Amino acid sequence: MRLLTASRMRCFRDCARLHHLKYVEGWRPVREGEPLWFGSAFHEGLAAWWTARARGDADGALAAAVLAPALLSMDPFDRIRVEELLRGFDAAWREEAGRYEVLGVETPFEAPLLNPASWRASTTWRLAGKIDALLRDRETGRVLVAEWKTTAESIEDSSAPYWTRLQMDAQISAYVIGAEALGHPVQEILYGVAQRPGQRPLLATPPETRKYRKDGALYAGQRGVDETPEEYRARVRAALEDNPARYFQRRVIPRTESQLRDFLADAWMQARAMRESERLGLAPRNPDACNRFGQCAFWPVCSSGLTPGEFPAQFEKHEDVNPELRTEEVQQ
Repeated sequence: MRLLTASRMRCFRDCARLHHLKYVEGWRPVREGEPLWFGSAFHEGLAAWWTARARGDADGALAAAVLAPALLSMDPFDRIRVEELLRGFDAAWREEAGRYEVLGVETPFEAPLLNPASWRASTTWRLAGKIDALLRDRETGRVLVAEWKTTAESIEDSSAPYWTRLQMDAQISAYVIGAEALGHPVQEILYGVAQRPGQRPLLATPPETRKYRKDGALYAGQRGVDETPEEYRARVRAALEDNPARYFQRRVIPRTESQLRDFLADAWMQARAMRESERLGLAPRNPDACNRFGQCAFWPVCSSGLTPGEFPAQFEKHEDVNPELRTEEVQQ
C-alpha cells in the first residue's frame, strides 16, 4: 500500500513534476530552503520539549529542546535563531501546557483512505502522518491534536490569511482522522505558530564604503566589525521579548464532519490523479510555482531538461520517499 501524507498531497497540488521527482523517483535536494530546514530544527526541538514534559520534567524541557541533534549541527547564527524561538515558545506556553497530559509525541498513524461516495477503503492508498503531540485536557478529559508550525507570515491578527486558510487545511483534517484511528476521537486541533525571527547578523561595512565623522567614528548604521554571536543572540532575544504576540500565537481549530468529508473527497481525487500521472509517465510542470517561496530547488532540472542525477552536488536519491514520517530520536 502507498502512503498518502499531507505533505505529499501539498507537493502534488503545487506541481505534478515536483511530486514525481520527490515521491516517485525519490530525489531530494542536498540542502533544503530556509523554511524547511528552520522548521525541521524547531520541530525537533519542540518534540524534545514535549517529551520532557511527558516524563514530568517541565523544568528541564527547554534544556532538552535546545540540545536536539538538529540544532547541534547548525551554523552558530542559525542555531541562535532557533534556540531563541524555542526559548520564547517555552516562556509563552509553559504555564498553559501544564493543563494537558501528554499522551504521545511524534505519534505516527495510518488510516484507510475512504471513497467519500461509497465509504469503501482504497486498495492502493492509506492515509498516513505523524502527529506532533496528542494531549488530554486534565479538566475536561477531552483529547486534542497539537500541531506547531513556523512561518514568515504575519500571525498576530486572527483574521490574517494564515489563520483563515486553516479552514481547508488538509493536514489538520488528516490528523483528526489519524487520531481517531489511534483510538482518540477528536474534534479540535490546538494549533500553534511561531514567526521566524527576521533579524540577520550585522556585518562590518566594507572599507571602501565606510564614512567617518570628524571625531573618527563611523556614521550611524555602519560597523567596523562583524556582530558577534553573543550580540546577535541578545538582539534576537530582545525582539522576541519586546513583542511576544507578534512571534507566538495559538488557536483552537475545529473540524466538523462536513469538513472531513470535503477533505476525503479532495484526497481521493488527488490520489487518483497521482496514480494516473505515474501510470502514464506524465507529470506536467507548473511554472507558476517555481518562485512561489523563493526559487524551487529543482529549477535547474525542470528548466534544462536534464535529470537530478546530472547535478550530484545538488540532489541525492533516497529509498524512503516519505521522510516526513521518520521518527527522530529526541533528548531523554
